Amino acid sequence: MMKLGMKQLSKLEKEKILSRLFWDIHESRIDFDKLLDEKTEDIEWMAMQHIYRRLLVSCDWYTLLKLMPLSKIKAILNSPVLDRLYPKDLKHRFIYARDVLSGQDISFSG
Repeated sequence: MMKLGMKQLSKLEKEKILSRLFWDIHESRIDFDKLLDEKTEDIEWMAMQHIYRRLLVSCDWYTLLKLMPLSKIKAILNSPVLDRLYPKDLKHRFIYARDVLSGQDISFSG
């Protein structure tokens, strides 16, 4: 299992980032702690997909690692969320990250 020496963010730091990213969503409607930390493989609900997509588009890789456990990131990268990412270059970068995390052989030819 890959272990990264990345310091996790405090709850307050996470809240600051999430409130900036999700300024249009009232905090009481969504339990962000549960959304980020819950170890579920099933990411089907459309609103959750939208939230995860926004996180992938808005945050750099290291911020994602600080916001969520690696197991959650892997679940997101193996879900329908990737199918709806735009631009395609961003989608391909996350597909590459998914393949690296899963230990698959990587093709550099495109």
